[in-house]
Amino acid sequence: MEKNDLIDFWVETAENDYCTMQNLYTSKDYHWSLFMGHLVIEKLLKAYI
Repeated sequence: MEKNDLIDFWVETAENDYCTMQNLYTSKDYHWSLFMGHLVIEKLLKAYI
């Protein structure tokens, strides 16, 4: 895989997880929403690095 492909992969999966995080927050499932937020940050950091 090329570097840009890896960056696109991490950003795309982070975007999907962000939508999931928002849905969990809306349903007042705060514990899992926070966990998904952690995954979003981790994936964006991987894309950045």
